[in-house]
Amino acid sequence: MPTKPSIHKLRMRLAQSEALPQLTLIALFTGLLSGGFLAVFEQMLYLAGAFSQRSLIPEQIFSTVVSVESGYESLSPLIRFFAPVAGAVLLSLLIKLCPRDQRSFGIAHVIERLTLNRGWLPIRNTIIQFFGAFIALISGFSVGREGPAVHIGAGVGSYLGQILRLPANTLGVLAGCGAAAAIAALFNTPMAGVIFAMEVVMKEYTLESFIPIMASAVMASVVTQTVYGSTTAFQIPVIPLASIEELLLTVITALIIGLLAALFIRVNLFAIKKKQKRLTIPLLCAGLLMGIMGVLIPATMGVGYDTIQSLLHGETFTISFLVILLLAKLVITAVVVGLGVPGGVIGPSLMMGATTGACMTMIASQFFNISTAQITFHTVTGMIAMMAAVLQAPLAALVTVLEMTQSSEIILPAMLSIVIACLTSSQLCGQQGIFAMQFQVKGLNIRVSPMAQLLNRVGVASLMVDNRSSDVLSNPPAHSIDIQSTAHEALKMMDDYKVNQLLVIKQKAENKTKPCGVITRTSIRQLL
Repeated sequence: MPTKPSIHKLRMRLAQSEALPQLTLIALFTGLLSGGFLAVFEQMLYLAGAFSQRSLIPEQIFSTVVSVESGYESLSPLIRFFAPVAGAVLLSLLIKLCPRDQRSFGIAHVIERLTLNRGWLPIRNTIIQFFGAFIALISGFSVGREGPAVHIGAGVGSYLGQILRLPANTLGVLAGCGAAAAIAALFNTPMAGVIFAMEVVMKEYTLESFIPIMASAVMASVVTQTVYGSTTAFQIPVIPLASIEELLLTVITALIIGLLAALFIRVNLFAIKKKQKRLTIPLLCAGLLMGIMGVLIPATMGVGYDTIQSLLHGETFTISFLVILLLAKLVITAVVVGLGVPGGVIGPSLMMGATTGACMTMIASQFFNISTAQITFHTVTGMIAMMAAVLQAPLAALVTVLEMTQSSEIILPAMLSIVIACLTSSQLCGQQGIFAMQFQVKGLNIRVSPMAQLLNRVGVASLMVDNRSSDVLSNPPAHSIDIQSTAHEALKMMDDYKVNQLLVIKQKAENKTKPCGVITRTSIRQLL
């Protein structure tokens, strides 16, 4: 019997913005669950690749995409064509299980639900993202794992809050904890996970969010290191100090990357406009286009981590091949993601940036007698500049490269590359981050005022006058609000109904409600 009162006390405590110890404890559990689910996801991808090597299924059907992708060039053209087509058919059937208004996926979906739905992520949508990303990756689509992973992690955090019936002001934080855990688990970069969640997903830096998110990222990294070891996603050789000539080449490369990032976003928006709200035809078109591209340029298939790893270790390619690969990867990734394939853009953007950096190094070597010995340096700065420009997330990109390289020598050139690429894409080309631009095309306003952010961090339970302490229900207000709601939702409801107080109710079994107290406009205004 003591369980119910303790859970009730926890919910009431979490309705307050300063309930850090309790929220941090739940965040640790969120990180554990998110890291565990992502470990299962990656193990499924690994087993799909390992299973393909047995006699039960022809070897060419699957490829491993966990840490090192197998070469798609070794697959027959027939398999490279039909694998994405078959994947598109399966994705169409799977996504139809979702209601029409819940058929968005990835980081954009998480941001939308945090802003417009107080961090409530549907569990069915999260499950379909899990299996949809698995299908997209094993069938060779040019998409990344990071977007789906963020969605899965945020969904785990949000659903944990839902099943515990925690106040709505905690759901967004727990979703952010899951997002941070996802990035920390995938790249084994806990600091980057924290900054990414706050800069890209939640778009706020507060103590109430920072500490739980940090705890979640740490726990997810512990899970990853326990399962896979302490190495990061990419094995990066030691990067020596760059010369003035190298920094000049970095500036030119970053400028080009900014232009390419803007082009990538525009192609993606074009595909989104063409898709509209349709499902089957756009997905089949994505499968056909990916199949054709897979036949013509096999290296465009998959995330592209194998290409990044080759470039980091100085493997030589021709300039013409790198240019063709770069442009093809840019177009096909933007198109298939825009047409509804449930994958991410971060992994492919890293590959595009790495290819640009390596290509510029080879051009400079051929025409300006600059040594190719620093190809790793330009590959790293290129990949991180593209990530920053596409997401318009300079701090997350900088922290990511610092954790991956573990080198202080990269700080100056990385900052220089990030600044130029971000400014070129945003100021010269007029492009915001890809997710903000996607919301514009869909007609969604995801901007939240500072006042709304403040009120969303407080639950009505912490502001109401409890009916047990005073006879406040002798003349109850006409309009009611659920006890799990936030202060911002209460104020908005008061404005809509033109009243100054609301009855706070608690949902019980069989659609019955129980009055708990009254919240007034005055009590909310005292927070401001």
